[in-house]
Amino acid sequence: MSYQVLLSKTARKTYDKLPQKLQKGVDRAIEYLKVNPLHNPNARVLKGETGSYRYQIGGWRILYEVYEEAREVRIYDIGPRGDVYKH
Repeated sequence: MSYQVLLSKTARKTYDKLPQKLQKGVDRAIEYLKVNPLHNPNARVLKGETGSYRYQIGGWRILYEVYEEAREVRIYDIGPRGDVYKH
């Protein structure tokens, strides 16, 4: 049973502005997150953020939360490695 992947308004805006090659990388990542968002070589738990994860695509990161009971992955930010962690 797969997960539903949802993008926040912020993540959607960023995604729409990405170059096509990077969008394809994000699309591929979303397909992986649909299958198994918790156990993936590119996914890690964020330190200091309970229930938050990051997925690495080259120098970019996708930040997301997993809601097991709803079988949802909510992507709340997409950005370059150095900037995405600054809230």
